[in-house]
Amino acid sequence: MIILLLIILAFLLLKIQDELHSPEIIESVTAACPSCAKEVELDWMVCPHCLQRLRENCPSCHQRKFISHSF
Repeated sequence: MIILLLIILAFLLLKIQDELHSPEIIESVTAACPSCAKEVELDWMVCPHCLQRLRENCPSCHQRKFISHSF
């Protein structure tokens, strides 16, 4: 019984170790500017390359939104 418990514990520890050492999936924080197609960060209001406005404040909720989004 104890051997079975130790085997299960070892298996769980190996799985946890695999998860810690596996490459993480990183969400993209950049996008392409709709005007010049150069890389811009998602929280930028204006493209630094072509000065195209990327985001604006929503008139109803006052949150920043992409110009291309309607809400």
